[in-house]
Amino acid sequence: MEIIRKGVTKLREEGVKCIVVIGGIGNMVNSTARDILEMYAIIEKWKSEQYQFPEVPTTIENNTIVFVYGWFGLWNDDLFSVNDAKEVCKILLHILETIQNVKIITGIRMDLYTKYKSDLDEYRSLFENEIIIDFEKTSDEYLQDFDELKECCEMLGCRCKEITPDMLKGGGDELIEMPLKVEVLSKHHYFDIIDSYIKDNDILKAMKVHFTALEKKENPIYEWLMYICLKGHFSRTESFDKDLVSKMKFGIELSSFDEHYLHLRRYIRVSVLDPQTVSMEDTRYVFWHPFIYICAFHHLYEKDKSKIMNHCNVDAILQLVRPTSWENKTPSSYRFEVFADNEDVEIFRKRLHEFDLQNKYKEHPLVKDAPRKPSEDIEQ
Repeated sequence: MEIIRKGVTKLREEGVKCIVVIGGIGNMVNSTARDILEMYAIIEKWKSEQYQFPEVPTTIENNTIVFVYGWFGLWNDDLFSVNDAKEVCKILLHILETIQNVKIITGIRMDLYTKYKSDLDEYRSLFENEIIIDFEKTSDEYLQDFDELKECCEMLGCRCKEITPDMLKGGGDELIEMPLKVEVLSKHHYFDIIDSYIKDNDILKAMKVHFTALEKKENPIYEWLMYICLKGHFSRTESFDKDLVSKMKFGIELSSFDEHYLHLRRYIRVSVLDPQTVSMEDTRYVFWHPFIYICAFHHLYEKDKSKIMNHCNVDAILQLVRPTSWENKTPSSYRFEVFADNEDVEIFRKRLHEFDLQNKYKEHPLVKDAPRKPSEDIEQ
């Protein structure tokens, strides 16, 4: 793709040590940045490393290119990570100043980049080389690939040929740009998703329909995906959460992951810091795109809000759940966020107290804007 060549060319220019890849929701920002990372590393014969914000190295070896992703929230805006971003920027600038041969790529969603750019003005040298993913150019490339897929589709009764460019450009999910919609419909080319998308033109809704069907048709696959959703990832180096499995009434066991991996890989990918030194033990598995995680989260939340608030990883709740008082604060009718009533918010606040995290997240609306009991006001 032209955008990948553009990014690599910019990094190879004299004096350029960093770029920021920017694109709209669903414009494949992270995958584009990873392709730039890998191509540059191959061309220059450098080492490549990836880090999920706010985790970054304090130092790295010469001849290394680094990609930092997940700024301001891996799945959505977490609302309170500006200070973390400033600390990360300080570390990255220090690396650039002290190590001669190093390059840094950052990947940030356009709406979050626009929202927080002024807060990071002191560190603008990290973001002065913008690689902006052009919606029209990338859409044409993805549409061409999708047309080829439709022509080759041999699934008896599949209605994929009814999906038109206008459907992909508009619909209830118009804030999600076409490349991601095409990628989802291509990678998950199943009757339930195709039919749902034709009916409602909403890719998030189509994926929720699919997860509901998956629970009935391929229950072990479904339970593993929901386990990964609740935990945020799966890794063999971390203990298998039997307590969570029991509370969710899942039937999966640790040994069954490898048994079902061939099917699970349709939905997940390997996430590693250093792909050149990866081992089976160090491998971390995540959903292949943050949007697929969001779809799984929405599916579980609609099924049972209390189980999400009681058992899902804290980061996901902070990024994807807002109190009902925030419903009118979201500028669009198409939302990644879900909304929790007072009862469900209280469940989450109790969890934060149990883990002694209430002060850390005191400015988050789930804590700050939540109704307080009289006894809590007295304590404060």
